[in-house]
Amino acid sequence: MAAVSPFRGWRYDPDTVGDMASVLCPPYDMIDAETQEGLKRRNRYNVIHLEAGEGLDWNTSAKEQYAATSGLFDRWRKDGVLRQDAEPCYYLMRHSFPMGGKNMVRVGLIASVGLEDYATRQVLPHEFTQAPAIQDRVWLMESLSANISPIMSIYRDADGVLDPLYQQVMSGAPEFDAKDDSGGATALWRISDPGLQRRIGEFFAGRPVYLADGHHRYEAARQYQLDRHAENAAAKAANLAHNYVMMTLIAFDDPGLVVLGYHRTLNGVPADKLANIKARLDELFDSETISGDSDALVEQVDRLGANRRLLATVDTGGAKLLTLKDSAVELSWGPLAASEAWVLEEQVLRPELGDATLDYLDFMHDHEAAVDQATSGELQMVFLLKPFPLGAFESIVGGGQRLPRKSTFFYPKLPTGLVINRLEGEL
Repeated sequence: MAAVSPFRGWRYDPDTVGDMASVLCPPYDMIDAETQEGLKRRNRYNVIHLEAGEGLDWNTSAKEQYAATSGLFDRWRKDGVLRQDAEPCYYLMRHSFPMGGKNMVRVGLIASVGLEDYATRQVLPHEFTQAPAIQDRVWLMESLSANISPIMSIYRDADGVLDPLYQQVMSGAPEFDAKDDSGGATALWRISDPGLQRRIGEFFAGRPVYLADGHHRYEAARQYQLDRHAENAAAKAANLAHNYVMMTLIAFDDPGLVVLGYHRTLNGVPADKLANIKARLDELFDSETISGDSDALVEQVDRLGANRRLLATVDTGGAKLLTLKDSAVELSWGPLAASEAWVLEEQVLRPELGDATLDYLDFMHDHEAAVDQATSGELQMVFLLKPFPLGAFESIVGGGQRLPRKSTFFYPKLPTGLVINRLEGEL
């Protein structure tokens, strides 16, 4: 169902920028001020200069600051730092990274995907978004007329149709194979053969894609598209670049598709309300005391959670494993009962905290920092969650529902800077 197309990408010229690993960066939402400055020092051509904006202050409006970013983008293209491919291509990424003593490898197809209203069920979101972050990315697109970083999306290929095609492509020499300081490596191949492109397009014509990481960027691209349509009716032509957004598409069954737990923290809750929250947890969950450092706690949650609905709590009194009682689950909860995050937020916290829930609730993917802050009393309580199962993800999202915010942490984030997608003219 998704319109997946090749495009004429802009890519760094390795002869100009040097080590390709030194010009890549994480997506914008993983970049703080310290990370930004470090990336700038690493290579004066690092894509952070385009992705986050030169000297961007995350606490102020970015609109004016992106004007300078636009000038830099124009200069890099004029000077040959970035060069556009002469023909439309798909781009195949092989990303390897160390994890748990193993070398993980995932393969993603970088493509231009047609923008659609979610109601068409061609592109499926799994979480809700916040307006300020969307507007920031709209301003960036208006300044650059480009997608700098790809959205991570996933698709189902139960019969393994694309894998032999990908293996055929990767048997040839890559455009580059860049090794980074963390022990990982990123290789990129171009797919320009019309026959291969046709097979890829035909494969995706029959199936939806699921947004994994990049909801704000997708909705910003959609807003950018609608703004162009409002300016000129001819802008709705299907072959125009602003009607598409750059994605990296990864198969559900890819062995390198890793999901980690996204944990919850509580702080500042009045004592009486905190007592009520703990009482509600006792109503819904069976509890048992557990011990160990943060890694051991997360390991137990991940292992035991493979066939149970559970989470762990940590506070100054220690850690407990909470298993959801079957008798507590109500029929009205529906498929979202599979999400411990949903049960926690909707059945425990929100009934007590109401519309102020997010004043006290926050999210952390760093379990070590979360546990340290809970045991020291810096946080009132931490809830350690297991990685959300991809089978339940596909069932719930494919059924038209969305998960609670920060339900998934796809690891690691996709590298930014492999390919840039201009949004002017035709694909």
